Amino acid sequence: MNLNASQKKAVFNSTGNVLIKASPGTGKTRTLVARASHKIDSLPKHKSIALITYTNTGADEISSRLEINKNMFIGTIHSFCLEFILRPFSWKYNWARPKVISYELQELFFIENEDIKLDENFGQNKFEELNKIAHKIDGSLNLDVDWNHSKTLQEVSQRYYLFQQTHGVIDFNEILYRSLKLISEQKFIAQSLAAKFYEILVDEFQDTNLYQYSILKELMLNGECSFFMVGDDKQRIFSFAGAIEDSFGNAISDFNATEESLTETYRSTNCIVETYKKLFNNHPSIENESIISNLDIDVIFHETKKVNHEGTIKWFVDELTKKHDVLPEEMAILSTSWYTGFPVSKILRKDYNVVGLGALPHKYINNSTSTLLKSLSRYSIKPNIRNLRSIKRNIDIYLLDNDIAYSEKLLALKTNNLITKFGELNFDEDVIAGLHHIEKLFKNFTGISDSLFEIIRELIPNDEKDYWSLSKYIQAISGVNGIFSDTIHKSKGLEFDAVILNGVNENKIPYQKLIDRSSWTYADLTSEDIENGRNLLYVGLSRAKKYLIILHNWKPSLFIEIIK
Repeated sequence: MNLNASQKKAVFNSTGNVLIKASPGTGKTRTLVARASHKIDSLPKHKSIALITYTNTGADEISSRLEINKNMFIGTIHSFCLEFILRPFSWKYNWARPKVISYELQELFFIENEDIKLDENFGQNKFEELNKIAHKIDGSLNLDVDWNHSKTLQEVSQRYYLFQQTHGVIDFNEILYRSLKLISEQKFIAQSLAAKFYEILVDEFQDTNLYQYSILKELMLNGECSFFMVGDDKQRIFSFAGAIEDSFGNAISDFNATEESLTETYRSTNCIVETYKKLFNNHPSIENESIISNLDIDVIFHETKKVNHEGTIKWFVDELTKKHDVLPEEMAILSTSWYTGFPVSKILRKDYNVVGLGALPHKYINNSTSTLLKSLSRYSIKPNIRNLRSIKRNIDIYLLDNDIAYSEKLLALKTNNLITKFGELNFDEDVIAGLHHIEKLFKNFTGISDSLFEIIRELIPNDEKDYWSLSKYIQAISGVNGIFSDTIHKSKGLEFDAVILNGVNENKIPYQKLIDRSSWTYADLTSEDIENGRNLLYVGLSRAKKYLIILHNWKPSLFIEIIK
């Protein structure tokens, strides 16, 4: 693997606990993969390494670049906690073996508690609202959340926790709470894990929340395991999900970490790099070594009209594909929210393959079943080693979430059978019949019924069922060979030849909460709001390699004048 000087220094010469600051396009993932390979090659006997990612998509990307090794864990902090803390040690507090709550059970919660309405206000998603229910580290209910519902947070949380207990499941917040409680109160657990792992590598460190940070800190305090933490504080965009302030500064102090920086970027034209650098007065110095750095393509700023907003985006897409030969899979439309992004996807999918938000004829349900279906679909379209590894990793997560264990020999047999049978499906049949057959494959694989497929069939509108074949559905859910249309938050770690930023407007970037809809009164902007908006726009701008088109209405974001 070719590395530049700053990457080599980080990979081979950094000792102890290390923080790597990586601006866009500087090879963050390449550096992580190289460091993991280097540590595996020099791994002492009976030791392992762990590579903790922010999302399953990130874990898939890194897994695809590394050889499978039984001494290496790659996954999210939730998967790490399930596998190494909760499953082995829940007995210490007489907790049942943890099973992750499913989308179906969350739906059942609302059915059984029909007086709880968490989507009664404009723009609310009941599942996202439910995810606000969490314990503080001291075990009390976290009341420091934005809760605007007829039922109090205390009442809803009491019923939700009782529901989880009744069904023998826990949610992602509870996974972290219980894991931290175990390793902080039962020191032998932290000591055994710190002894097991030679090094723990952490991706997207800037978005680490308090629980994740505290779990890592407990491991650091109880052994000699080293930490290699990579991220970019300018790309901290998940503060609403609990990302702590100044994670880098805290880690330098708490972990006694040394700081290194990746200083060469390889992604974008000079014009695009200079555009996103303007957002920060103290942007670190980076050298643009991209082979397209000198392409003379201006960044486009365009004011759209409400009456034909989606039509304007469609016009730009047609121009990029027909006049500039940009492939659909090398193009992204990034929106500030699902509310502004969904209509765009709906318009585009009539003429183009679309992946991401609005690509499917129903709301996407994000759980381990749908993730496994997505990886199987991707492999059926692009059968390569990278996608095969993604299937195997997502099978592990699927079994872990459902508390199912197979012997290594039986797992290999069942995995090969699932992949083979999936490839033998009749992709020309209609989507409803096809989903029935996929449901049977999953049941044969685990021996249990998965109600997700029935839910999906019910969610597909009747007027969509007639022209959705299984092939079209597999193409859409695979996430390949189509225009990426989603929120800026979902684009972290991705890059595209062309990016259209949709809705860079006042009240959207930075985000301002609507207080009174009748008078369109918004909350005052805070310094935190401005910082979050700056970081979000920075992420969106820096996804582009060649073409960058920024759309706004008659009231553009305050950042437009800064970057013009």
